Parts: sequence; structure tokens; C-alpha cells
Amino acid sequence: MVNILANNDNNKNVTASSLTQLAVCSIEQLPDELLLHVFSFLQASDLLEVELTCHQWKNLAKEETLWKSLYVRYFKVIEPVVETYKESYFRLSEADHDWRKIDELFKGFKAYELGEWDGKYISK
Repeated sequence: MVNILANNDNNKNVTASSLTQLAVCSIEQLPDELLLHVFSFLQASDLLEVELTCHQWKNLAKEETLWKSLYVRYFKVIEPVVETYKESYFRLSEADHDWRKIDELFKGFKAYELGEWDGKYISK
């Protein structure tokens, strides 16, 4: 494919039919390295869906490098993990989600300075 493109670079007249001939390729024919590169742009939920597609994609979507990349992208840290990056990702994202829910809950409360209470809300 690269050789055909190189020859067409000199010609500058690439026809639609020549591009169609180049584009006739099944996704099953793509090398694992290219699929991994495509998968590297996906979110965690998308990777989980990819795992359901076929055995090849399931094995590729479990690749530790993909989950390490997601882990670093989401948590902005590289830390040693006891389990796999995939397990760590979900463990920490669940904890992060819990903190975000708590944070949202407390946003509805009014902040009071010390001594600002008038006492009517304190039971006697």
C-alpha cells in the first residue's frame, strides 16, 4: 500500500478508483499494533465494550499498556499498583466518583463562619 501511495505522490492525480482499491481492507486484517493504537484513544467504558466484540479484541483491550495510559490520563499520576492498571483504574475511579458525589451533596449547604449561627437551628 505504501509503495502505491509513493508512486502516486509523484503523479498528484490520485483517482477515486485507486483510493478505493487501497481502502478495500477488512478490519480483521489490521495488525494488532494498529488496533492497539486505535484503542488507545478510547475511554474505559468503550474498552469494556470492545472486549465483547471478539476474542482478538478482548485480548487486545486487556493490554496493560492501554489501561496504564487511561490510568495516567484520568488520575494524572503514575504510582505503583499492586493489581493490574485496569483493576486500579476501576478501584480509584469508584473512590473518585464517591468523593465527587459527596462534594456535590455538600455544595448545596451554606457555609457559615464561626459565630455566625443565630442558634435557632440548634436544638435545646
